[in-house]
Amino acid sequence: MSVKEHIKEYKRELILDAASKLFYEKGFQKTTIDDIGAALGVTKPFIYTYFENKYSILEHLFDQAFHDLYADVIKVLNNKEGKPQDRLQRFVTVYVEKNIERQKITAIMLEEEKNLNAKKVADIRRKQREFDAKLARLIEEGVSTGVFHVSDPMIASLAISGMVRWTHRWYSPQGRLSVSELTKNLSTLALNLVGCTQN
Repeated sequence: MSVKEHIKEYKRELILDAASKLFYEKGFQKTTIDDIGAALGVTKPFIYTYFENKYSILEHLFDQAFHDLYADVIKVLNNKEGKPQDRLQRFVTVYVEKNIERQKITAIMLEEEKNLNAKKVADIRRKQREFDAKLARLIEEGVSTGVFHVSDPMIASLAISGMVRWTHRWYSPQGRLSVSELTKNLSTLALNLVGCTQN
């Protein structure tokens, strides 16, 4: 990238960061372009230079979130080395950590999807199905090797993913569990859910 392109990307990131904080605190519908501009100390025309409208900002946030949240998690699912139970534990650990690290954007993804257009929602659904299918295949592998005992790997996949996705609603760094303690507990729950018979 040229220096000019780096500067442009930096400004876009500033806008996305300011918007994400406001969407999290006020909600998408109650946040205006003026609010985002005020948070950055810029005018509306500055923001419109980089984004067509508020909905465009939200769509870019979803694209960014999918990359940030799922890139490392998908690497874990694509790694075929190790026992299925160890890989499932690793998956839950990384997925929990990513959701907590990006607690605000996770909340926005769950709360503001209703404000996306049909094409973007369809794109998100496709990515989620691919993600859940990868996890289901890991569970199927565990079933085929006799370490997991579950009748429907896809339902188990959805249950485990759902359990992790909602941690943003209740987890607090000031609570009784550290992130490592939480990942350990949820990993154990995931193994129990698939009927794991080996440690």
